[in-house]
Amino acid sequence: MVRIFATLMIILLSPVAQADVVFPPLTADDLNGRSLNLPADLPGKPTIVVIAYKREQQPNVNAWVEQLDLRETGGQAWVKLPVVRRGAVLFRSFVDNGMRSGITSPQMRARTITIYSSRSAFNLALGISGRGEIYVALVDPDGTIHALVEGDVTEAKVEQLRAAYS
Repeated sequence: MVRIFATLMIILLSPVAQADVVFPPLTADDLNGRSLNLPADLPGKPTIVVIAYKREQQPNVNAWVEQLDLRETGGQAWVKLPVVRRGAVLFRSFVDNGMRSGITSPQMRARTITIYSSRSAFNLALGISGRGEIYVALVDPDGTIHALVEGDVTEAKVEQLRAAYS
């Protein structure tokens, strides 16, 4: 009984599970060099936002993109947000040029918006506890987060996003 109560408390108090989490206001550039004010400049209402922290997470990002049938042009509005530590801003051109070399399509570069910020502050604002997993959120331009899921893509997580979108 205590174990069930403890589990319920963790779920109820988990920031990711709370409905009052709002996407923080940020200024960032996409890989085409266009400056954006997030979340106001997100391309849709809502937008699927894929948040990653490490280069090694790219296969997880790709799996989500494939499973959600996200397209280079048209279809559901979506973006990728690589979150890079604030100190990397000194190497911004190196980091961005490295990403540009792997993403040659202008449409895909427009969907990749690099966040140079305190990763801890960014995570705290979203109720995210670490950088070991990717996160997928459904976000309105006013910052409302309809869903925030963690980790590898599964059918249950896809359904959670679809339910929030409906």
